Amino acid sequence: MKMDLRLDHIGIVVKDLERSCLDYQRIHGLRQKTKRIHEPAHDVEIMFFETGHGSMPMIELIMPLSDSSKVSGFLKRTGGGIHHLAYEVNDINDAIDHYKSLGSIILGGIVPGAGHSNLPTVWIYTPDKSLIELIEKGHHEQ
Repeated sequence: MKMDLRLDHIGIVVKDLERSCLDYQRIHGLRQKTKRIHEPAHDVEIMFFETGHGSMPMIELIMPLSDSSKVSGFLKRTGGGIHHLAYEVNDINDAIDHYKSLGSIILGGIVPGAGHSNLPTVWIYTPDKSLIELIEKGHHEQ
C-alpha cells in the first residue's frame, strides 16, 4: 500500500528558543511563521519557520520546558538537533495501519496537535529508527 505523505515540517530540538529563533533567521534566512506555541502534551514551546519554498515544509524549533518534557532526554543526549519528520496524511487511521503493517511502534493515541490547529496527530517510531509525526489534514488544507 502506497501512502500519500506530504512533508509538513522538520522538528529540531533546541536549548534556547529565543536564541535559536534569531540564529535561524540570521544564519539560514528563514522567516518566522508563528509566535511561540505552548504544547502542554509534550511540555514544550515550539515555533515554526517558513523555508522559502511556499508554506511547506516548515522548520519547527522545539524547546523543552522541564526535565519531564518528552524531548528533554533527547536534548541531554544529543545537545539538540533534528528530532523528527512530520507528514500530512489524508486519513490518520489508514496511515497508522500502514505503519503498523511495516512493524512500526505507535507511540500513544491520536491527540489534537496544539501546533497544528488541533488537528489529529500521532507519533510513530519506524523500523529504521525514525521518529515521525503524522498530522491528519485530509482535504482541509491542500
